[in-house]
Amino acid sequence: MTKQILMAGLCASLAASPVFAQDDVLEKIKHLEQQIQELKALREQQSISEGKSEQCMKVVSRDQFCACVGTSLPREVDFEQYVHTMITSKEKLGYERMNQEQKNVIDATMTVREKCIEKGFFK
Repeated sequence: MTKQILMAGLCASLAASPVFAQDDVLEKIKHLEQQIQELKALREQQSISEGKSEQCMKVVSRDQFCACVGTSLPREVDFEQYVHTMITSKEKLGYERMNQEQKNVIDATMTVREKCIEKGFFK
């Protein structure tokens, strides 16, 4: 729907213009389509973050902490996985056998606690 509205607006403004280049119109359309894709990705990320925050609130009930956790956790890590990672030693997680990408996710997950604890409990 948004794409159709933007396209209609672009067409109307171009039709009102006495002179326009077809290449310019195509470039503007491509730019608008890119913006639409970016908005969709942002909306999806916000939804994921809100879900993580809601999971956290059920357990911790600290708005600022949970908002921070929701936006700071790696995309593929939900709150349940965050808790599991935090309470399990790297040895039991199998950290040494993981590939570098998996290690990066674990490391990023573990830094979230320190980052968010100040925001949620000590302000």
